[in-house]
Amino acid sequence: MDNLKELLGKRIRELRKEKKLTQEQLAELVGIEPRNIIKIENSQTFPRVQTLEKILEVLDVSPQDLFRFTHLDDTAKLRNKIIQKLENNDELVRLVYKMLF
Repeated sequence: MDNLKELLGKRIRELRKEKKLTQEQLAELVGIEPRNIIKIENSQTFPRVQTLEKILEVLDVSPQDLFRFTHLDDTAKLRNKIIQKLENNDELVRLVYKMLF
């Protein structure tokens, strides 16, 4: 798994894009320079607590949501997790099949 700075940066980028905000817009709403958002998203720095609190507020997410990283794992890990879940659950296999085909 990536380190915490990398995962947090990826997650903030993902949430920012879901809100259809540019890095500049997020920076303005948080009250920091755009270069700081860029550094956070590129895992060059970890945000200060006050900045993190403001990011949570602006993106309208809980700390639990912000630090939920499992879906950011690489695809090989995700594939293995999916296969493990499907191996012993026929009902889930049928549900996934219906979703895909």
